[in-house]
Amino acid sequence: MSNFSGLIRSTTLAFGLIAATGVSAQAHKLTLGVFPGVESGQSESFEIMDRFLPLAHYLSSKIGTQVLLLPVRVPGAAMKSMVQGDTSYKLFFGPPVFASEAIKKAGFVPVVVEEERIRGAFVVKQDSKVQSLKDFSPATRIAMPSPDLLLSILADDALAQHNIVLQPGARMHMAAAEGIVLAVDNGIADVAVIRDHFAHKLVSAQPTRFRIVGQTVDAPGFALIAHKQVAEDMRAKVRRAALALNKDSSGRGSADGLENEPLRRRARRRVLGPATDDGHLGARRPQVKA
Repeated sequence: MSNFSGLIRSTTLAFGLIAATGVSAQAHKLTLGVFPGVESGQSESFEIMDRFLPLAHYLSSKIGTQVLLLPVRVPGAAMKSMVQGDTSYKLFFGPPVFASEAIKKAGFVPVVVEEERIRGAFVVKQDSKVQSLKDFSPATRIAMPSPDLLLSILADDALAQHNIVLQPGARMHMAAAEGIVLAVDNGIADVAVIRDHFAHKLVSAQPTRFRIVGQTVDAPGFALIAHKQVAEDMRAKVRRAALALNKDSSGRGSADGLENEPLRRRARRRVLGPATDDGHLGARRPQVKA
């Protein structure tokens, strides 16, 4: 029932975007795919619509072309389709690993990238004997998101740099950050891998219960990319519109007064900068040995 409700909500929001932009249904459109896959629990279609519909509306109002939002829940399938020549996505917003792969294999070019880098933290209970990553052993039980999500990729890279090879089953993949922390709190896992800002909030709120023992490797921020089929002048418009978010203090995406506050909160936290080449987006996938 919840999935059905989410579908109704997504459909309603999508039709709302078409009506709000005031662009004819027959006009040229750009489809914006979005995959917010750093942590688990972020990729339900209706959640993506809630969070990123303002971005699509903002771009539509600035470039004079309708931007339709298309949530991506299964990035592997989306990438396979794109590599095989499916050009449904004209624009895409996602983590650097996905963006870099799309640029290399699917004919995309970078437009803008968030300047704040993405990293995670290793968190333990206050009474743990672990003081740093040097104390990790092959049997250390580490709770982390799905192996396909960026935070786990960064954590595995950090472990590889410290020559830590975990035993099979030592990685415990869980559905949400709250569940990952709860696993450590209940003694199911020894270490939690969560976003660094969440880790600092957790430790600040409960300093006698949790502490940070290390950080993951970091990666470039999310990137907005465009397919090469999108004309260069249109890509320039999209770039200017996205960069304008850094200075836009109106809090609204267009003159019709649609609230853009979710977008403004994200824009204030993450400054966008021009992306000139794939090297700026690159985040290598580590070789996971267990």
